[in-house]
Amino acid sequence: MGRDSPDFMRGVSKLLFTLPFSRKMEIEADHIGMLLLAAAGFDPHIAIAVEEKLGKMSRKSELENYLSTHPSGKKRVQSLSQDKVLKEAMELYREASPVKEAERF
Repeated sequence: MGRDSPDFMRGVSKLLFTLPFSRKMEIEADHIGMLLLAAAGFDPHIAIAVEEKLGKMSRKSELENYLSTHPSGKKRVQSLSQDKVLKEAMELYREASPVKEAERF
């Protein structure tokens, strides 16, 4: 299998173009899922806890993570834990559960 073979070119194309966009879409889907969870009245911190547990269960090497179509659990937790993302989700959560908010006072 040389550098001019179709298989080699497909592999390079996948590494350079397909996988990064696939992982980006997965991170975006995680963010949207967290917002939906919050809007339904569930604490968005649950999504982060679930991703932490799933990340611990996965024992992939750095190379396997790099070649994967999905981001690593660590990357998902980092993404969902960003202040901007968490603030947006918590705002939706508070709006969805006004009774809980009133009970805190």
